Amino acid sequence: MSENSSNQPYYQRYRELGWLERQLPPAPDFFSEKLVDKICRRAGGEKKIDQMELAKELRIIAQSYWIAAMSSPLGIGDGPILQGSDDRKRLIQSSVLHPAQKLVAALSDENLTLLSEWPDGAVSAPPDRKNLLRELELLIGRVTDLIDAMEGRTQRGSPLSKEFKIDLAEVLTELFRQYFPDVPARRGGYDRTKTASSEYTKFMEACGIEIFGPSFSFSGQVLDAATLPPKT
Repeated sequence: MSENSSNQPYYQRYRELGWLERQLPPAPDFFSEKLVDKICRRAGGEKKIDQMELAKELRIIAQSYWIAAMSSPLGIGDGPILQGSDDRKRLIQSSVLHPAQKLVAALSDENLTLLSEWPDGAVSAPPDRKNLLRELELLIGRVTDLIDAMEGRTQRGSPLSKEFKIDLAEVLTELFRQYFPDVPARRGGYDRTKTASSEYTKFMEACGIEIFGPSFSFSGQVLDAATLPPKT
């Protein structure tokens, strides 16, 4: 599991919305002691489990990915509806990028005569034009980076919602291996039916449903991707 400079798991930064900070719906209380005990009993294994520590880690994971899903158009849980990269890119260009570029041009020195207030003046307080232009340039740079990332994702044929699920599955899989080292972290033969048989798949299903509700599921393809051996 990758970690950032503060020695925290990388996914904890998903809880920070940065310049997009806003009020989100109240987060659920994830992973009660009763549920964690049930998860541990279903997972089995011979190692004695520190359930309090497992619950703590599961809650951090849940909070991090829940915030990401509630603040991104992934169509996961009760979060915003799914928007494909192409549709989202076109909407960003038409509603944010192009208007910002037009406003920068309109506020340039060359075009300021359009806004001349002579001889009437104005009652409202004036904006800080130079600061406004700086902020607009920052916005243009930010959304341009976002569009570039979307174009790269489109070329790779990798839907963002699938990347999200693989990312979450990899983190949960590593946690499963940490706390249940003697239980195989892979799908069983009967996991390809509607009723999971392996302890690993039961663990993954229980965690996904606890975070995002009964409509959430990990596909077999996602679980297989999450359990691939690390690249050397």
